[in-house]
Amino acid sequence: MNKPKRPILGVVAAEANNIEQRQILKGIIGQAQKFGYDTVIISNIYNPNEVNERLECENRIYELALSEDISAIIMISESFVNETLRLKVKDVIQQRDIPIIIVGTYLPEFESSQFFYINTSDESDIEEITDHLIDVHGFRSIDLLTGHKELEVSYKRVDGYKRSLIKHGIPVEEKRIHFGDFWMTSGIEIAEKYASGFLELPEAIVCANDYMAYGILDTFAQKGIKVPEQVTVVGYEYVNRRTYHTPLLTTYQRNRVELGVDAVKLIHNKLTIGESGEFDPPVGKMIYGESCPCERDNEVYLKELNDGKIKRDYEFWNLFSSLDQELTESKNLNDFVTTIGKFHWLLRDVYDIIICLSANWYDTQNVPSDIMTRRSVMPFTDNTPSEINRFDLAEICSGHNIPAAYYFTPLFFGSHLFGHIVLRYDIPDTYDDIFRNWIKYISISLEFLRMKNDIQYLVSCQNLSEERDTLTGMFNVKGIEKAYKTAKLHGENELYFIMLKVLHFDESVLKLDSSKRIDAVLDVSKAVEKFCGNHDVCGRTNEDVFVCIIQRSGGCDLLSDCLASILVQHRKYVEYCGSSSFVCVAEKCGDMTYSEIYDKCLQRADEELKKLSERHLISHYKEMSEIRDYVYLHPMETFETASLHDRFSGSTGYLRSVFKQCFGISFHKECIAARMAKAKYYLATTTMNVMDISERCGYIDSKYFLRQFSSITGMTPVQYRNLVKG
Repeated sequence: MNKPKRPILGVVAAEANNIEQRQILKGIIGQAQKFGYDTVIISNIYNPNEVNERLECENRIYELALSEDISAIIMISESFVNETLRLKVKDVIQQRDIPIIIVGTYLPEFESSQFFYINTSDESDIEEITDHLIDVHGFRSIDLLTGHKELEVSYKRVDGYKRSLIKHGIPVEEKRIHFGDFWMTSGIEIAEKYASGFLELPEAIVCANDYMAYGILDTFAQKGIKVPEQVTVVGYEYVNRRTYHTPLLTTYQRNRVELGVDAVKLIHNKLTIGESGEFDPPVGKMIYGESCPCERDNEVYLKELNDGKIKRDYEFWNLFSSLDQELTESKNLNDFVTTIGKFHWLLRDVYDIIICLSANWYDTQNVPSDIMTRRSVMPFTDNTPSEINRFDLAEICSGHNIPAAYYFTPLFFGSHLFGHIVLRYDIPDTYDDIFRNWIKYISISLEFLRMKNDIQYLVSCQNLSEERDTLTGMFNVKGIEKAYKTAKLHGENELYFIMLKVLHFDESVLKLDSSKRIDAVLDVSKAVEKFCGNHDVCGRTNEDVFVCIIQRSGGCDLLSDCLASILVQHRKYVEYCGSSSFVCVAEKCGDMTYSEIYDKCLQRADEELKKLSERHLISHYKEMSEIRDYVYLHPMETFETASLHDRFSGSTGYLRSVFKQCFGISFHKECIAARMAKAKYYLATTTMNVMDISERCGYIDSKYFLRQFSSITGMTPVQYRNLVKG
């Protein structure tokens, strides 16, 4: 699929469902769409104040900001409440040499000449609130409840309050300025002081945010202090929870939407003309309720009631739907995805839901792969899975012909990261608290599916002994290590350590059929045992790692190729996982300790697997892999490309071209390699004569077989057999 020419604007936020972030995001998305940009919003879910090690893996989502597809970044600074996380995010985005704008309150953790800060003016907003109380209502005794003493923003709001008093010739009394905690607790505390007479009740109280105002209103209602008859209370920031408190709060709405718009305009200028241009803080507005003598703004109030009704409806539907039961009953990943799609309507106004899982998402022992399988879950879209690199954000956006917003949210359970969910909105919209609860259950159900697969697999295995593998009966890691330490050479051979890593791109978790997976593992063990001779030992040191300690004189490349040639003849494994699902490496033991040689081989194997993973991103790779599997399972039939044409939708010429791109070898040469692998298998594991082997490999002329074998391997079949057989 061709990627769009649209630039991608990255937004880095925390808890993107919060009302403050949602207001900014609506402005960002709307303006980005006008400029023709896609918007990718990267956010965590939990965002705790204190460090929680069990939640740290969710913050790997911010690594997506390193994607080269992102042209510029806007970060919503004040959404990051955890200092440690702020520093981690700063370390990520500072690696990008692109325009970066920080929206919101200045925070010292984000101090950098690379960042350009913009925000609304706290001073001007609080000044306007105080002006209203003085000019419209004639109040002169006005108290201010601001935030923490250690925060700069608390003092900015004090400055705005003072500016208004001084402008109106009203003396500033420090006793009327109170510091709180930006939460309801400090509102409750000061309200009790007013009610008890400890503090003189003023004509009006300005609160530096709505939450503190709610604490005051609730406590005054309990204590019998009437608002606004006895005292006027005004909030700030408009967090849209007014309908939960009485009387309806009069507050001030910071113009966060326009702040988001301005951020995109500055980015656009930087990208197009090289300069951001000037910035003037956008002006907000009063939202009138019933906590001051002004008349209530009915239009805003009715919208709040309607928003609350919609939220209650979705909460009810989510609570009483059977999504949780049906997900729990899912037998495989396909069922799981289908069930999510069936209940897509539980998320408000979402146009698409895309699930992206790491290729090894079910493996809790290893780092999540950068190769991901992505698929839409919507029932009216193409649900065919495809593989992408996790940083390939443009590939996600490329499926849509108009600029849209894409929310990337982590999928994880405990300390294990599965991947992420992507929500697409075609209008300037955002997700809410309901989505946060929804994705938590999706993650829990995904872990349940993974555990079901593991349990079904494990109950099929029986424990044998301390030094034996539970499934295959071969040596386990303890047995192999002991055998390595006691190995003795016989004759003039050298000692080799060969590692076979299998089951890469294992899709058993999609099928939840452990019997086939077990059969495949047992098939590998048979291949390994055929490869080993009388003085050799072999074992299974991990779920996907087999090891051989053998005595030969053939050389590392020859021996690893021989084991690979044997494995591809084992039908159960190839049909289950594919002929391109393993790597084999060999090292001479020399003076290396077991730990040294094992780690060296494992590192080499992982490097080779990474190369295999990258191949999966090539277009038509899956089709080419299926063709390659057929070639190795039927080497006698494969010289005619036409016989395989029906397996591929493109032309014969295109098949050859894509095949070579995927495997680095022409289709014709791969067919020959498959026949040679068959021949190597017979030479290494049987006493069959060369003429019979050539016939079984599809050669009518045994002399031609001899010439081709010698040309490819550099030796005769007899010489090959002498080198690889123990």
